[in-house]
Amino acid sequence: MRALVLNSFDGIDGLELSEVDDPETGEGEVPITVRAAALGPWDLSGAKGAFKDVGGSGDLPQIQGWDFAGETDQGERVFGFVASPFMGIGSFAEKLSVPPAVLAGLPEEISFEDGAALPVAALTARLLVNHVHVSKDDLVLVTGAAGGVGGSAVQQCRAAGARVVAAVRAKDADAARELGAEEVFETGPDLEAEVREKYTDGVDACIDTIGLGDQAIVCVRDGGNFVTSVPSSVPDTQRGIYPGSVQVQPDGPSLAQLATRVVEGDLTARVVKTLPIDEFKQGYELLAQGGLGGKIVFTM
Repeated sequence: MRALVLNSFDGIDGLELSEVDDPETGEGEVPITVRAAALGPWDLSGAKGAFKDVGGSGDLPQIQGWDFAGETDQGERVFGFVASPFMGIGSFAEKLSVPPAVLAGLPEEISFEDGAALPVAALTARLLVNHVHVSKDDLVLVTGAAGGVGGSAVQQCRAAGARVVAAVRAKDADAARELGAEEVFETGPDLEAEVREKYTDGVDACIDTIGLGDQAIVCVRDGGNFVTSVPSSVPDTQRGIYPGSVQVQPDGPSLAQLATRVVEGDLTARVVKTLPIDEFKQGYELLAQGGLGGKIVFTM
C-alpha cells in the first residue's frame, strides 16, 4: 500500500510517499480502508520530532497521520484517530488496522472528508468543555476560538446553552462570530482590561486552546474555572481557581455522540482544502503558513 512516511525528523523535508507492507491485522483489530485523512498542527510538529521526548517513538521510518475516515471490510463507514507517535500506526495510508474502541460509525450525512476533519479537534474540545463543567447561561471565554479545537469548543459550549466570548487575532474576529461568539476580543496585553470593561466580574470559565495561560486566567471571576489544551501553559492556582489541562485519547463512544451533534447541526466540520495524498507537500506547506480556519484533508 501507499503511505506517507517520515524518514527523518526534518519536518516536510523528512517526508516521502512510499510503498510499504499492508498492516497485519492483530487479534480483535478492525481492518480499515482509509478514504480521507486530515492534517493537524500535531502532524507538523510531529514531523520535527516533537513527540519523541514525551514518550513518543523515535524510531524511523514511521507512517504519519492521526485523523481518518474510511470503511471496514464489511463496508461500514467509520472514523476516528490514532496517536501515531504513541500507537505505532499512522492514518496517512491506504489501509489501517485498529482496535475497535477507537472507531465510531460515520453517519451517511457526513462525508469522509468532513469525518476525517473531526476526531482530534472535536474530542479535545469535548474534554475542555467537560473539564470546566460548562452549563446553561455560563459565560465562557474561549481563546483561539477560530481554530480547530477552539471553534469546536465554541460550538459545544453554545450547544450546552452557554454564552461564549472569544479571544482571537483581529483577522479571525468574523470567523469567531460565525461560530457563535457573542463578543470578540483581540489577544494581546489588553485582553484582561477589555474583557472586564464589558464583564466587570469576569467570565465564569476560560477554555484556553492557544496557551495564553496567565494572560487568560486573569479574565476569570474568583472561584471560576480554567482549563487549557497546552500543558506547558497551566497557570498557578489563584483566587479559588484551580487550573487544569487535558490530553486527548482515542474515544469511539464519545466520537459517536459528537457525530450525532454534527448531523443535528450543533457542530460543523470545517474543511478548507482537499488534496490527493500525492500532493502532501502542498498540504503541509499550507498548514505551516497558518490561519487556515479549517482542516486540510488528504484523499487516498
